[in-house]
Amino acid sequence: MSLSKRLAYRFVSELSLIAGSLVLAAAILSLKHVAFFPDMRWMMGSQLSGHVLITSIVGIVSGAMMIIGGIMVYAQPLHIRKWGIVIWFFSSLSFFGIGGFIAGGMLGIIAGFLAVTKGITFFGSKYKLTKK
Repeated sequence: MSLSKRLAYRFVSELSLIAGSLVLAAAILSLKHVAFFPDMRWMMGSQLSGHVLITSIVGIVSGAMMIIGGIMVYAQPLHIRKWGIVIWFFSSLSFFGIGGFIAGGMLGIIAGFLAVTKGITFFGSKYKLTKK
């Protein structure tokens, strides 16, 4: 596939990478908080002591899958809709975790929507991608 056709969905890929990085960064910061305060019952109560660990794990998985989805949108533009659904799903799932400072989840939903609808391109025109 030529480079000009591969760059057609570059915006969706970059948006997904930014969103996944935000979600992953927020989850790692939350996990560092768990490592710094291993016994958080004094701060959150006994019911929510393990909640931060679970939301951190959900955030790490969501962020990693959003980054992988963004890379695959750029690497395999013929399967952009499939990877757009993956980005969309894990962006929605990230709100059950940390959410990437809210902005990461919202950017991921926008990137997934653009990928599923075959997105806008870098210059505003659409390319028809075909196998060669």
